[in-house]
Amino acid sequence: MRKKNNNNWRGLGLVPYIRELSIVIIGVLITLLITNILSDRAKQAEVKRALTLVKIELEENLHQIEWAQQKWETEQRIYGLIRQNMDHIENIAVDTLWKYRKVIGDKHSLAIVTDSYEVLKSSLLMQYIKDKDFLSELSKTYGIIGLISRKLNNYSNIKGNGIDHMINSIDKNNLEKWTNGTVYDFYNIPLRDNAFRLFVYTGNSLISIEEFEECKSKTASLINEIKKQGY
Repeated sequence: MRKKNNNNWRGLGLVPYIRELSIVIIGVLITLLITNILSDRAKQAEVKRALTLVKIELEENLHQIEWAQQKWETEQRIYGLIRQNMDHIENIAVDTLWKYRKVIGDKHSLAIVTDSYEVLKSSLLMQYIKDKDFLSELSKTYGIIGLISRKLNNYSNIKGNGIDHMINSIDKNNLEKWTNGTVYDFYNIPLRDNAFRLFVYTGNSLISIEEFEECKSKTASLINEIKKQGY
């Protein structure tokens, strides 16, 4: 019975057709497989480029955080001395007061960059990163970087508001003494202003060294993880 069916297929010319159809199907499957492989490779190349940019961005942010921490710690050294001698600035050595003179009027912020991470988030490339724990750490780290940036900028704004309040509140004579008088005048006159005085008392509570250290540690750890993954 089977032999008869085979003869019928040959008689109808179906065997060559089936053979050709099989070749076409196999060819299509191979083409699809190669296309998928090439597509996956292309996507991984895009992921690599994106994460390389994120790594560079994180390295720059880490540099900015370290710089901001150094400036903040410098400020805290003089503000610590001022708090201990709030009503007796003359107890602080003149050399020390001159050394930190620029700190009083210095306003600065943390120049954080998130462009590369935002591009990665808004693209479809996230789905091609299989390590979900890595993605979670990426999100958390940028969250911590954003938090430290907001806290430091808030610190700087409150300090700036205190200085501005003092400048707008004092009379012409005291303003002249503040800018051209003795080093003691330079410190004492702002400290008579309640807004600036409040900042000196409470500014160190707006951000802590532990927060800086945590942010640096998380950022450095993520940079190393990206390097480990070949990016």
